[in-house]
Amino acid sequence: MIDAMTRQRLKNRACDVACGNRRSRCARWAVLITVSLALNGCKSFGGKGPVSEDVAQARQLSQQGLNAMQRGDWTSAEISLSKAVKVCPVDAQARRQYAEAMWHRGEYAAAVEQLQKAMICTPNDGSLIVRFGQMQLELGKLTEARAMVNRALDLDPKSTEAWMLRGRVDLAEGQRDLALADFHRALEFAPKDRDLLYEIAEAYHQLNRPQRALSTLISLRETYAPGEEPQQVYYLEGLALQALGRPADAATSFELALERGSPTAELYYRLGEAQLAAGRRGAADHAVEQALAIDPGHASSRKLRRQVEVASRPLESIVP
Repeated sequence: MIDAMTRQRLKNRACDVACGNRRSRCARWAVLITVSLALNGCKSFGGKGPVSEDVAQARQLSQQGLNAMQRGDWTSAEISLSKAVKVCPVDAQARRQYAEAMWHRGEYAAAVEQLQKAMICTPNDGSLIVRFGQMQLELGKLTEARAMVNRALDLDPKSTEAWMLRGRVDLAEGQRDLALADFHRALEFAPKDRDLLYEIAEAYHQLNRPQRALSTLISLRETYAPGEEPQQVYYLEGLALQALGRPADAATSFELALERGSPTAELYYRLGEAQLAAGRRGAADHAVEQALAIDPGHASSRKLRRQVEVASRPLESIVP
């Protein structure tokens, strides 16, 4: 039976092999890393005290990669993080960041492989497991994604991210009611999480429950400072208000959405539809023209323009 002190010494020696003296690293790598993995699984470096030249170099490269990611320079990030992984193969965080850089560049298979290796290094890291599940979901592998959800929830039944992922998997399988239940379970642990509130509002919208969608969107709006609300929040709010038979309020929400981001033909179309329903034919006509200026072939806007034209004619001109 190996005691805790011996186990820790073996782990420390394994990391020293992976990230320490270059001259002796190759000779001792296989034996000590195998022992370390058998005991506890490899861990990313980050302990206190003096570190070797390789550890310091790997940390520096990882930070350079993270800085590049934050700047949006994904090519440089991938280069730096690739070097960090080569310097210290057992650093799970470097592998995770490397996976994110490759995923962003569309190198999905390579990103999944790096994340798998990171999970081997830290098998009980719930955030890594959830991220791997998210990747599987985005790749359309629902069975694999759900397996990761179950694994993450076994580790932490109160994981907001795991419950959110479970809800997204439910949605992908067409189980909207189950998805809502999972999202609300996640909300118990993170009541002001913006992504979660948006997911719930979107689910209510898909279920044609506009009143619940609206109340959720109002809660979501309140998490932002005035003027900083995202365009999509006001867009969904407008749809909910329109479905509730409040076209004038819906038009206000669509106008606010236009102020919060780049205008789209769809958004102007929705505004025109609300304005026409509110009896504002001139405003509806203007919105339609704006939509068609952005996309002359927008079918819904072309249809709405004919409706506006009919509504603007004198009554006697349309009586047979």
